[in-house]
Amino acid sequence: MLLVAGCRFFARDSGEEVVAKVGKKEFTRAEIAAMIPKGVPQNDSAARAMDIIQFWVRQELMLAMAEENLNAEEKDVERELEEYRKSLIIHHYQQQLISQKMDTVITGNDIKQFYELHPENFILEQSIVKAVFVEVPRRVAKPEQIKRWMISRDDKAKGDLESYSFQYATKYDYFNNEWVEFARLKARIPDFYQDAEDFLRRQLYYETSDGDNYYFLFVNDFRLVGEKAPYDFVKDRIESLILNNRKMEFIQQLEKDIYQKGKDDNKFEIIDFKPEH
Repeated sequence: MLLVAGCRFFARDSGEEVVAKVGKKEFTRAEIAAMIPKGVPQNDSAARAMDIIQFWVRQELMLAMAEENLNAEEKDVERELEEYRKSLIIHHYQQQLISQKMDTVITGNDIKQFYELHPENFILEQSIVKAVFVEVPRRVAKPEQIKRWMISRDDKAKGDLESYSFQYATKYDYFNNEWVEFARLKARIPDFYQDAEDFLRRQLYYETSDGDNYYFLFVNDFRLVGEKAPYDFVKDRIESLILNNRKMEFIQQLEKDIYQKGKDDNKFEIIDFKPEH
């Protein structure tokens, strides 16, 4: 292998100038230029060009090794290529029709109806909580004050906690208005309860410390493993599910319609086939 590289990839030399070789295969300046977007600064384009050359060399070396070690049958990929080509063309056509003709508008009622009709799809595999977590260095921690702020329902207490945390806390997560997986918060607290369900059922406030920090956790609400997920926790996922279901139904109907039209127009014939015994 001969690898030829430099900083002047895009000088005025011929575009057919060879910049790399692997065996008898050659890689030219023109091929690199076609892979780099216009307007990229010269320094960046030189770095990108080197990356492209190295990628091409690695790929060609791997291909040469594969060619040497695979038998003729293993290297015959014509059928796979043709199947991939068919699948790709069909996929592009389906996506074109989906964008042109499929109803992609999903209303709030659509989402709520799906949520109510398919409860089995929304069983929690992890406990989730609405909670507040604060980690504060011991030297500036005010445990009693922080506890009062955290368990209070008062807006002023919330504001005081937020102001204090922005100034002193090393970590401050306010999830009182949204659901979050409990394991995400649990992992931040040293020597926390092993049984998350037991903790959530028995108490909502937890405080501990180590040599460096105080850790505070207050759980405002929770759902346990095995329970139905709250609507607002799965709303976005439901929207994706509905859209995917519509796509599947659209494609299935499209295939049926095309098949029926082909049959009506005598575009195909299925010969009487008997399998060999």
